[in-house]
Amino acid sequence: MSKTVVIVGTLDTKGEETDLLRSLILKRGHTVLIADTGILGKSHLEADITRDEIAMAGGADIATLKEKGDEAFAQNIMGAGLKKIIHPLVKSGRIQGLLAIGGGQGSTIVAPTLKSLRLGFPKLLVSTKVTQAGLRPYIGSKDVVIVPPVADLAGINRLTRQILTNAAGAMCGMMEIEAPQGRDRPLVVMSMNGTVTDCGLAVKGMLEAEGYAVLVFHTIGTGGEALEDYVKSEEIIGVIELAVNEVTNELMGGLASAGPDRLTAAGKRGIPQIIVPGSADFINFLGPETVPVKYKLRNIYSHNPQATLVRTNTEDNRRLGKSIAGKLNQSRGPVVVLWPKKGLSTLDRPKKPYWDPDADKTLLTTLKKHLNDIIPLVELDAHINEDEFANEVVKEFRKLLGVG
Repeated sequence: MSKTVVIVGTLDTKGEETDLLRSLILKRGHTVLIADTGILGKSHLEADITRDEIAMAGGADIATLKEKGDEAFAQNIMGAGLKKIIHPLVKSGRIQGLLAIGGGQGSTIVAPTLKSLRLGFPKLLVSTKVTQAGLRPYIGSKDVVIVPPVADLAGINRLTRQILTNAAGAMCGMMEIEAPQGRDRPLVVMSMNGTVTDCGLAVKGMLEAEGYAVLVFHTIGTGGEALEDYVKSEEIIGVIELAVNEVTNELMGGLASAGPDRLTAAGKRGIPQIIVPGSADFINFLGPETVPVKYKLRNIYSHNPQATLVRTNTEDNRRLGKSIAGKLNQSRGPVVVLWPKKGLSTLDRPKKPYWDPDADKTLLTTLKKHLNDIIPLVELDAHINEDEFANEVVKEFRKLLGVG
């Protein structure tokens, strides 16, 4: 069955490449709409969605953007306009995929659209910029396929021809393939990371054995962003948070922040929540060189070359406890906080590098002080990764759902 894909590109600089992508997709039997996000130069290809339309949708016109000569302003206008035009096309089912091509400007303009499209919708970006700037500015927490062209996108040659052909093929494949039908089970959303994996997998296994589906998000920043976005709009019956390090990172300047709204979506929707302050014992950084000077004398642990951890101290945990309590106190649905007395991660137990009972006690005391009285805080004489604790998580979750 023929599908329709939008190809987004700056047709003053990427016209030849866009034309090749279009011809490849048309040859496959699909329909193509071209969106021109160029600003300054002449379009080398006729667009179905013109740059003038995009600019006007964003609140300005091309003449004004040229006259103003402010690249950042122009990119913001074009980015907002493109998003405003594309969303109705997706919602109405008129388009089934989006393929974007760009350098720095083109990638920046299409980024707001890519980051706003729903999970599962086919979206692909061919970009020369992402290998330098990283993925997060362009894809956020969404499932965007990235194709680095290796060579600059400055015309068609033996290398770019093959790269663009692969990109066109990938887009066609994503539109053509259909996901196999599965059984729609009640959905539970859960957060975890490597330091609480034993608990997470045990909880997941028990819930799935009882007929639930469990969707797990990795708490590395983008994972938490994706979790919050998913909880805002999808039908789920409950949330189990086993790791709060993304909140710590937001407060302490770490590199795994999921933003200031982490731990809020479920509460706003009134969805039942189990909160475990797992992984509250560290702040995430990448290589050792990314650790700020103010943390250099802290207890630092190198998990791998791109994962360096800094142990939280009592002052950090005082701030963290107050922040978590403030977020949970706003919840419109039931919340239970579970506390593992024997440690919050694989690193936080006797003879392990982050065993610090005083720091952990500060977090516990702060939570008790600031949590509303209607939110139970249950202390369990177990480590977070012990079966006993996982059993209690499931038990309390059942109670929240009224099936325990």
